Amino acid sequence: MLMHLALLTDLQHHGSLFTLFLHSPMTAMCYICNVGDVPIHHWERCQSYVDRFVTEASRLVTRCRMDEIEQGIGYIDSSYVQFFGDDFLRTLILRFVFCDVALRLHRGFRGRHQRPRCEPPLPGPELLEHPSLAHIVLQLATALDVRGHFVEGPEGD
Repeated sequence: MLMHLALLTDLQHHGSLFTLFLHSPMTAMCYICNVGDVPIHHWERCQSYVDRFVTEASRLVTRCRMDEIEQGIGYIDSSYVQFFGDDFLRTLILRFVFCDVALRLHRGFRGRHQRPRCEPPLPGPELLEHPSLAHIVLQLATALDVRGHFVEGPEGD
């Protein structure tokens, strides 16, 4: 069985790239890298990288919150912490983070204006630019054999 992405050809009329990232991060990753067919066993293996990313991003949000409590500094707005209590909202926030990291590392989306924004902003160095998240996205790119679409290191702009 193959996962076929032909339905994405008319994406402009059915939603945006951001919506695709929020709905299915793996599908969005394949779309931005022009990957059309992925065998189901390979899809599931690649999906494990997305799952690992979500777990790590969740851990980083929790760590940011613990650091700010201990040090009295505000890394992450308290509204995000409240949203983390709801499964649906937590999923959207973590997929937003995946979208931002993937687009920041992708060679075709180098400008800040090409990435999603949120208000209040999520912390950059502690979350959106964290090396462990970049590493997972780059591992996913390698697994999809599209590493050339991404920057050489975990740096972004």
